[in-house]
Amino acid sequence: MNRRAGITFTATMLALTLWSLTAYSADDDDKKANKEAQEAVIKLMDTMDGKPGDVKAQTQAIKKKFEELKPIMWVYKPRKTGGIGMSKDGASMETELAKIGNPRSKAKFTPAKLAEVKGDLIKAGKLSKAVAEVTDLYPPKKDAAKWKGYTKEMRKAADELIKATESNDVAKVKKAANNLSASCTNCHSDFRND
Repeated sequence: MNRRAGITFTATMLALTLWSLTAYSADDDDKKANKEAQEAVIKLMDTMDGKPGDVKAQTQAIKKKFEELKPIMWVYKPRKTGGIGMSKDGASMETELAKIGNPRSKAKFTPAKLAEVKGDLIKAGKLSKAVAEVTDLYPPKKDAAKWKGYTKEMRKAADELIKATESNDVAKVKKAANNLSASCTNCHSDFRND
């Protein structure tokens, strides 16, 4: 009995060790993929904003490198989890845009607050345009037309957010933030599986 228990214990410990090494490695691989995707999306955003480069070639390269859309979408995550983040505390862009655009939000979005987050809002708009370019290349087999419609809405709302922010119009910024947030939420409710 003691020998059998010892063998079982040793096998269990070996399995746990291998599992923990695999899990650690997978986490590192995910972090690396998220970082590489973030860098690629930022480079695409800069190209779309007028820096030298080929937008179509960059989007194709991103699609070729990343089998799934998940690392690309990671850019929206909070800064503390490896995303780009927004505002001083690095909150998730999705959360911040939803707060700004929510008409029932308790936090007032004022001209002073707009001035404080203006750079972040413009960056969120430009980033969303770049993500929409890439997202367009990942349509699902089912409802591809609906997917393409959501990416079109995302582009339009991102443009609205940039223009409204540049014009310092609080009401238009709130509306545009709500539209961009809704384009994401609607797509997630139909297609997100995690």
